[in-house]
Amino acid sequence: MFSTDNIAAIKVAIAMKRLRQRAGCIFSIVAALLLSAGFSHAQTILLDQQGGTQVGSYTIPDLWDPDSTITIPLFGGTLLSVDSSGIRKVITDFGNTVQGPISSGYLNAVSQAPSGLLVSGRTLLVLDPFGGTHQDGALFAVNPSTGQRSILSDFGNPKQGLPLGVTPRGLVASAGVLGLGAAVYVVDSNAGTNGHGLLTKIDPKTGNRSVLSDFGNSAQGQLGNNPASIAIAPPGIFGLSPMLVVLDTASGTNRAGVLFTVDPSGNRTALSDLGSLDQGPVRGVASQRVAVFPGGPGQAAAIYVTDNATNGAGFLFRIDARNGNRTLVSAFGNPAKGPGGEPVEITTTESGDVLVSDDFIDNENAKPTLLLINHVDGHRTVLSDCGDTALGPCLRPSGLTQLP
Repeated sequence: MFSTDNIAAIKVAIAMKRLRQRAGCIFSIVAALLLSAGFSHAQTILLDQQGGTQVGSYTIPDLWDPDSTITIPLFGGTLLSVDSSGIRKVITDFGNTVQGPISSGYLNAVSQAPSGLLVSGRTLLVLDPFGGTHQDGALFAVNPSTGQRSILSDFGNPKQGLPLGVTPRGLVASAGVLGLGAAVYVVDSNAGTNGHGLLTKIDPKTGNRSVLSDFGNSAQGQLGNNPASIAIAPPGIFGLSPMLVVLDTASGTNRAGVLFTVDPSGNRTALSDLGSLDQGPVRGVASQRVAVFPGGPGQAAAIYVTDNATNGAGFLFRIDARNGNRTLVSAFGNPAKGPGGEPVEITTTESGDVLVSDDFIDNENAKPTLLLINHVDGHRTVLSDCGDTALGPCLRPSGLTQLP
């Protein structure tokens, strides 16, 4: 379980990593014709953790001079739109008070909300793990047309539900398909019984929270350790009813991760142990995020998981919903498939291809990236270079989604 007893220590760790990073870039892997078709209707939304207006600063020890410190600026973060030409535009600046409440500077997840689910044209949701009252977390709702935002749920406000937040990490919104209801679902890695994690259901109109699944409660299924990412599997993938799919990044064989399904009552079933060779010839090492492609014309639905692995040799896996077995879609250590290193954030496109963020390409001094992966052959190619300022701002991708 990830400890949040010392947020200052977390900030130091993040800051040291930031000092090694340069501006990110965006990649794609489909031929130009397919890429254009894949983005013809949907809009790619990128959450940039380091962009926007400065909201504060903090200090860390100077490793070269023990008697000195280094001041690190903290930026509110931005939401960016990315078109098929790679041009990026700011939707909202989370450090600009004119557009709404500011963030803590550690935005970590974004999700599209079905039209009509939220009020005032807000169709994007952004999670701030250290926002809200007492830094317990905050869920923002954003209007992509105006950039105006508001806090939908303050995880430090007991009037909106108990228990309070600890480290909210992942979110997804449901329009109300069959049993899931119209709701926003958030996983918190360190809430719940004995800090094993919690899945919370949030009313999209009031922001009030209720517990759906406590990952520390064995009566609801196998225990978790660090639920960090969530997606919705529509009817047809696991039968007639929709299911929530939750990735726990510190459970299972060698703590490589376990993919759970969660039913509308909060009961959990372990679908795939990502570290087990019994469920795939290539074993996961450090699973990161999960996404579900709901299916389309001539396209089967699919579940995908990113794995950070080590030494710039990450993986993109496809998970079989019938038995949890893994298929390797793209090996990021294989240069023949294109650039890639350590994939993290993930979403799917209308065409069925997979868009991921990548912490490093080739080595730790390389630029963070965003990669679009061909779901058939796993090839990766450049869509938009975040180091090219002529295309717009882009510094540190920390979340991805698509707007229809």
